[in-house]
Amino acid sequence: MEENKNKNTWAIDPVHTKIRFDAKYLMITSVSGWFRELEGTVAGSADDFSDSEISLTIYTNSIFTGIEERDEHLRSPDFFDAKKYPTITFRSTAITVQENAIKVKGILTVKDIKQEIEFDAKFLGIVPDPRGNIKAGFEMDIAFDRKDFNITWNEFFDKQGILISDQVKLHADVQLLKLS
Repeated sequence: MEENKNKNTWAIDPVHTKIRFDAKYLMITSVSGWFRELEGTVAGSADDFSDSEISLTIYTNSIFTGIEERDEHLRSPDFFDAKKYPTITFRSTAITVQENAIKVKGILTVKDIKQEIEFDAKFLGIVPDPRGNIKAGFEMDIAFDRKDFNITWNEFFDKQGILISDQVKLHADVQLLKLS
């Protein structure tokens, strides 16, 4: 019971958190978008987040690129298959703190594929907001091959042309709200 007294629980603030993705289109420019609905928690007792457990859920139907026809295609079985796989999840397995960098390992599940991933998060600090809530901020980047998660649709043209790159870059700006 004493262990719970020292445990800090933080919720991901969906209003101030954005998970953006970029993929090359025609291999010369990027198509960008983000997921508008997500939720998650970070729980641990260390002030530097070193013993924290991270749980994140992203709702695939919330994908947004600004082009409705593209968004519908991304929700289709060609990409995320949002009807069959309504969520993308991440659960941390290990966290290591080195100065302002936090190395995070965990299991990312997209569609029916689970993969261990590792990324560095930059800890931006803890501050009170104007309402007296305690907030923590982080930035992180990761790149991965979308084919590793069974997202393989593409179009080929002119014998060498590829419509969409296999590599996808993610950038996340994450703000946490301290609950306890």
